[in-house]
Amino acid sequence: MKLFPRKYVLIGLLLGAFIGIFIKTFVFDIFRVNGVSMEPTFKDRSSVFMNKLAYGLDIPFGNSQFFSWSRPKVGDVVVYRMEGNLVVKRCAAISGMPLEYSFDSGYNLYAGGKSYSLTALQYHLLVGNNQVPAGTILAIGDNEAKSIDSRDYGFVPEKNILGRIICR
Repeated sequence: MKLFPRKYVLIGLLLGAFIGIFIKTFVFDIFRVNGVSMEPTFKDRSSVFMNKLAYGLDIPFGNSQFFSWSRPKVGDVVVYRMEGNLVVKRCAAISGMPLEYSFDSGYNLYAGGKSYSLTALQYHLLVGNNQVPAGTILAIGDNEAKSIDSRDYGFVPEKNILGRIICR
């Protein structure tokens, strides 16, 4: 006795595949963190879940959005595209927030109520900015000593942000 005709099984499989691809493309994604820049929050090779709808609906494979309904907040762990790679860092400061610099015991950057150490090269990259430029964030890894982040390559355009990490 047949329970379902073959065409319904095929339609069900195709519909399931379409829904799965839609969810992975626009809603949630799971991927592995590579490197130690976010330790102790995320260990090397940790799997994390990203909410792709946290800030808006992105155009797949591009650097723009169909719609934007929110912006990153200080403390959010965001995923963004940098030179073809997916990068996970913490949002340390957002557009318009003041930046202060000091030389107490080496170079330091104060942003979002926290202090971050800088090398001389990092200082010279950032020192011309007394606030985070419009449309960008300052992204810094939790493991400051081992992180390559905004201190090394500058501010991250919000349009490059793909989503927010919601859990591991």
